[in-house]
This record gives sequence, structure tokens and C-alpha cells, in this order.
Amino acid sequence: MTRIASGDMAQAAMLRRQTADLKAALGTQLSEVTTGRPADLARHLGGDLSALAGLDATLARLRAYGSATAEAALVAATAQAALGAIGDGAASLAPQLLGAATGGTATGVDVLAADARQRFDAAVAALNTRVGDRALFAGRATDGPALVPAGTILAALEGAVAGAAGPAAIEAAARAWFDDPAGFAATAYRGGDPLAPLPVAEGETVAIDVTAADPALRDTLRGLAMAALLDRGALAGQPAARADLMRRAGETLAAGSAPRGELAARLGLAEARIEGARTRNAAETTALGIARTDLSTVDPYEAATRLEDTRQRLEAIYTLTARLSRLSLTEYLR
Repeated sequence: MTRIASGDMAQAAMLRRQTADLKAALGTQLSEVTTGRPADLARHLGGDLSALAGLDATLARLRAYGSATAEAALVAATAQAALGAIGDGAASLAPQLLGAATGGTATGVDVLAADARQRFDAAVAALNTRVGDRALFAGRATDGPALVPAGTILAALEGAVAGAAGPAAIEAAARAWFDDPAGFAATAYRGGDPLAPLPVAEGETVAIDVTAADPALRDTLRGLAMAALLDRGALAGQPAARADLMRRAGETLAAGSAPRGELAARLGLAEARIEGARTRNAAETTALGIARTDLSTVDPYEAATRLEDTRQRLEAIYTLTARLSRLSLTEYLR
């Protein structure tokens, strides 16, 4: 009787252990079928996680490039819009200045001078455009404005042309001040050297290196400033001289049209390269994401087969346990 009882106890313990093991396996396999992911990834990959680690590293790098290209695209687009505003203002004002100088009245010159002053202010404001906490046209000195206030620039220019007699002398003095490193660059420009090229993809960089000190923008500011000086009283009481200076300002703006266009084209090329890099990065991210999913997911058919096999084995144990629980001593001794 003791032997029989001991055997029953051992058999019951074995059945309980098998039942617990099968229940745990059933839960794991049910989770795998439901989520499509293996419970033990290392075991699923045969202990070799190097391929998965390589994919994760590349995807992390691509995410970093994604952030860089998004920021670069925003910077380039905003800078292009600012250049467009400056170029449109200068292009529309130039013929008006030339027309007023040749056939306009003194009142017309005064009105255009006031307009030029406003456009100069707007151009300086455009070159001080910021995206977040970053100045777009200040080069590496992104934490501050690219230019001092427009009024400060005009006051400094007035001092530089103060001794000039006549429109030709004022134009020469203005050109010298804008070109002199001790003039515009030291007094008006508060930025730094152009930014280094930005990495946008593996082995690829894009330069967004336009600053407010670029010759094309500097010459545009010079043309606007020359006309704006008339609004500040330059050559007062000399209608012919004022008209002549306005003509020279118009010619300066007209001559700057091509350089401004080249600057915009250079920035547009950078925008195209950024967009191309962003598209390629996105495609690579998608492809690698699919590859990672293939590595880290279970085969649905195999997972379902294993689940069904475990279920059947668990049911068999339940059936066996039920039959054993119905045995009596008399039936056992037979």
C-alpha cells in the first residue's frame, strides 16, 4: 500500500510539473502568435545578435541624419525666402530710382528716398532672420544678429561719406566703406565666418554658407543705403545732385541683380541636395526597418503549429489526470 501511494504521489507530482511547463509554454507561444515577436530574441537568432545590432546602429544614424536634414531644409528654405524678399524689393525699386532720376520731380525723389529707407530697413531685418535660436545669415556666430540695426548702419555710412562733395564722391566713399574690412565688416556685420558644410547623409555634406557679408548682399545694401541717405538729408538743397545720387543707387541695385540670382541659385542647389539626401535616407530607413522586422519576428505558421501542438499535449495531460483521479484501489489491484 505504501509503495502504491508513493508511486501515485510521484506520478501526480510529475503530472503537475508537466502541466505547469506546458501552461508556461502555451502562454509564451500565444504571445508570439499574437505579437509576432519571439519571447527570447537571442534564442530566436541562434545567439548571434550582431546582424540586429548592426541594423540598429545604422537606423540610429539615419534618424540622426533625418533630424539634420529636416533642420537644414528649414534653414535653407527660410534663407531662400529672405533672399527672395530682398531681391524682389531691390529689383522693383531699381527702375523707379532710375526713372525718377531722369524725369522725376524733387518731390518724387523725396518719396522714393523714403521708400528706399524703408526697404533698407526691411533688408536688414531679413538678414537678421532667425529660425528658433539660430541666426541664418550670421555664419558661425548663430547666437546673435547678423547685422546691427539699420539706423546704426546708415549713421556709420553718413560719417564715412561726410567729407564727400557730390554724388560721385558719395558713391565712391560708400563703395569704399562697404568694401573696407574696417568699414561695413567691422561696424555693421556682427556674424562670423561661413558655416562648415552640414552632414546630411553617409559621406555627404551640404554647404549653407550664405552670410550677410556676402558681396552680392553687401552691394544690394549699398545701393539701398545710398538712396536712403537722401531721406536722411544728404545733398539737401541740391535737386540735380540728389537725382544723380538716386540714379547711381538705382544702377547699383540693377547691377546686383545677377549676383543676387547666383546666390539664390546656390542656395537652391543646396535645397535640392538636402531633399535628395532626405529621400535616400528615408528609403534606406524603410528597407532596413523591413530587414529588422524580418529578423525579429516569428514565422506565423510555425508559431501557430507550435501553439496547437502544445495545446493538444496539455489537453492530453488533463485527460490522463482525469482518468487517474477516477481509479479506485479495487480497479488498481485487478
